[in-house]
Amino acid sequence: MKKESLIEQCYKRMKERHGTDALVFFHVDESYEAYYDDARTLTRTTGVPSFNITAARIPAVRIPEADMEACRNRLLDAGYTVCVSDVRGASGRHMMRMDE
Repeated sequence: MKKESLIEQCYKRMKERHGTDALVFFHVDESYEAYYDDARTLTRTTGVPSFNITAARIPAVRIPEADMEACRNRLLDAGYTVCVSDVRGASGRHMMRMDE
């Protein structure tokens, strides 16, 4: 599966599970990433710069692990619901995948 399809599928599934108002983060390697409207909200709320992933130009933000707790607390203080997907593969590496 292409990276853009995986991101879109995982993002939509998490939004269905936790509500469209929840900001969804995915633990990817040594950081947390948010995509689409969540990335835009994060940029507006925290000033974290956004960038585009892949040729599909998916809006994203990346928060280092060391900064995630402070970022999450800031978002909670601003009234947002925050959901973190922390899926690990057999190797112990963080990965984005669908488990149903």
